[in-house]
Amino acid sequence: MAFIAKKHWKLVRQVAVAGVVLYLVAFGLRGYRNRLDVWLPDYIRWSESQPRAQNKPIHIFFFFTDHFEPAARASLVKRWVTDYPKMAGRHRDSDGRPVQHTWFYPVEQPNDQYLLDLGNLVESGYGEVEFHLHHGNDDWKSALSKYEHGISYLQQFGFSKTVDGQTRFAFIHGNNSLDNSLGNEKCGVDRELEMLRRLGCFADFTFPNTWDWSQPSLVNKIYWAVDDDSPKSYRTGHILSQAHPFTGDLLMFTGPVMIRPTIRPNKLFFVIDDADIHPTFPASRDRVDSWVHAGVHVDGKPEWVFIKVSGHAGASEESTNDVLGPQFEDALSHLESRYNDGRNYVLHYVTAREAYNLAIAAAQNQPGNPKTYYDFVVKPYVADRPERLPALQASEVSAQAPRLPYRAPRKLPSP
Repeated sequence: MAFIAKKHWKLVRQVAVAGVVLYLVAFGLRGYRNRLDVWLPDYIRWSESQPRAQNKPIHIFFFFTDHFEPAARASLVKRWVTDYPKMAGRHRDSDGRPVQHTWFYPVEQPNDQYLLDLGNLVESGYGEVEFHLHHGNDDWKSALSKYEHGISYLQQFGFSKTVDGQTRFAFIHGNNSLDNSLGNEKCGVDRELEMLRRLGCFADFTFPNTWDWSQPSLVNKIYWAVDDDSPKSYRTGHILSQAHPFTGDLLMFTGPVMIRPTIRPNKLFFVIDDADIHPTFPASRDRVDSWVHAGVHVDGKPEWVFIKVSGHAGASEESTNDVLGPQFEDALSHLESRYNDGRNYVLHYVTAREAYNLAIAAAQNQPGNPKTYYDFVVKPYVADRPERLPALQASEVSAQAPRLPYRAPRKLPSP
């Protein structure tokens, strides 16, 4: 009997060792696929030293940076015009403001009607349109031409031009290849950060993209990147901080990254959540809790928490459902019920531009109601609604859009 027991024990140990080996192999493969070597070291440092807010209430700034790429899907754009106001009207922040959306529109895909439709939503108080570009095999001259044409095109609709006459814009790089980080085929310009700054860009909202080599080394941080002559100059940078005033070429506005346990063995018992909302990983209540827990903030002001979520919400019917459907609404309802009690948490729905202004105000330790700083540095765009949308009943919201008259299509200037 003892011999049999010993044999069984030996078999158990062999199975256990084999299981550990298989897990480590699978972990290594997943680590390569998710580029853990790029960002996991900083994630570990962050998790060991994350400060907790001592001051209450904690202000939550939630904003959606959408890689909005509808291509030829005109019906989806029309659905945004009709359905987004209805959905947004059911979800209000502490000031009664509807949930905001930032459409980063790909300027290499000009479509006047799409921008007129988005302009209706913007002018009605539901968000803002920002600059998105896919390009490749460029040098400084050819890339500069594409950027200048893109800015000119957006400005025809009142975007990328502030009410005080400045050219300003937020940016997302198509294919995640900012500053030539994924090679010439998807960019080509090693000093792209400098180019963007010169053109009026105030911040980049491309990341996190934890599955890509272009992912920065820093996670759960807002930081200044300084350009140099090599690709991926933004791989690290200077943390936006009250204690150490610093400005660089571009403010890198990253979203939350969290590693969470799961019971699913096919995920190796952990999930990586980088706040990307898509059909295979929709918004949910537990994801909202995770994003809040990430506590992305300006160094020195942990009571102001920035939640930047992303997605490709115009890429397909399924992706549109990710934002206009019940799962996203349920996640918003959870955000509003748990993180907007006025005592422990105060919720603010903002745009990418407003988030940038709030971050700069936080770095300067500006006092008082954060709403005061929505237009702190970068003023509203010409296309924006001149007054803040008042608190309305959900049944009244649908009457607010569309508001803009139809304008005849314009053509891009010749190169």
